[in-house]
Amino acid sequence: MLTKREIAEMKTITERVLSGSVTREDWSNLAALTLVHQGDETVVAIASQGLDEFIRISQPVYEGHAFQHDDYRRMYARICAAAKRHQKVH
Repeated sequence: MLTKREIAEMKTITERVLSGSVTREDWSNLAALTLVHQGDETVVAIASQGLDEFIRISQPVYEGHAFQHDDYRRMYARICAAAKRHQKVH
């Protein structure tokens, strides 16, 4: 689940995107936060499959954003951080 800080960040990024931001960083952070928002089971499943599998599965989904390897790595790192938070609680 999203932390309070992540919720605030998501709102800020969403406002920038709605105002016309087209940066890969904004879009990849928003995509990662959206995946984290899907819940603990989702982030744990994504994290357990590894970065390469995350890229293989998500590249076609995010094709129009022209994400580069660094963007996917940033997204995956955020997902892994959320998975670690979940695992510490359980």
